[in-house]
Amino acid sequence: MNNYYYLVAGLPEINLDDAKLSVGYVEYVDELMQALAKEDAALLRYFRMTYENRNLLTWLKDKEAELHPLGMLSAEDFNEQWQLLDYEDKAPLEGVPAYFLTFMRDLRDSKIPAGQEEQYLTAMFYEYTQQAPNAFVRRWFEFQWHLNNVQIALNCRKYGMDIETQVVGDNEVTHALRSSSARDFNLNGIFPAIETLMRMNDESDLLRKEKQIDRIQWEFLDELCTGYYFSIEVLLAYLIKLQSVERWLKLDAKQGEEIFRHLILSMKEGAQLK
Repeated sequence: MNNYYYLVAGLPEINLDDAKLSVGYVEYVDELMQALAKEDAALLRYFRMTYENRNLLTWLKDKEAELHPLGMLSAEDFNEQWQLLDYEDKAPLEGVPAYFLTFMRDLRDSKIPAGQEEQYLTAMFYEYTQQAPNAFVRRWFEFQWHLNNVQIALNCRKYGMDIETQVVGDNEVTHALRSSSARDFNLNGIFPAIETLMRMNDESDLLRKEKQIDRIQWEFLDELCTGYYFSIEVLLAYLIKLQSVERWLKLDAKQGEEIFRHLILSMKEGAQLK
């Protein structure tokens, strides 16, 4: 295990309610890329894959669209990989995750239902993270996977939508969400955060609700870091928290309402396409 005494000791204290940051997310990523051992720097890729996923979906809709700068693949990379899909013996290009190749081929072969592209890719991404060579990375993304799906299922119940088609992936939690009629989907022993999420589901202040969800994530991060002091796990947890605070600094009440309405509208539109 590599230890990063200087890096960890130099991290500014960070809290979810901070009104300003002394270091930005992009700046911190750049610092880590320069300071981490090769095998630890490679773990950062998992935390940038959400931007890669977004960029791939954007590129598929508009080949000239501007891509998110935190993604590491360019439009040229996507285009080159797409051109190689007919060559079945070709492995993914350097830097392209294997699930991108599978997704592209399934999309080309019309194996993905219309309107389900993002859910399909997201499921592949979460499955990909569960192969990570680091337990912290695996457990964090597994928690995210469950957290997002539980929120989706609770919203489906609240707004009368079909849970079956909205939750992402196939695991113990999604099976319970799709099949259980119990108030807590029989998840209390599998995903304890379900109780807190159910209590929050009727919260009318959407930004307050979102902040509470972030607190759940921060508490889980603190649990994950128990026993770690100067390792990559501490630096990755700080990365996640930094991204969270930076997002809140850019978010106001009106934007929060718009994000929530967009989420519900997207879910309804997806259901109508079935």
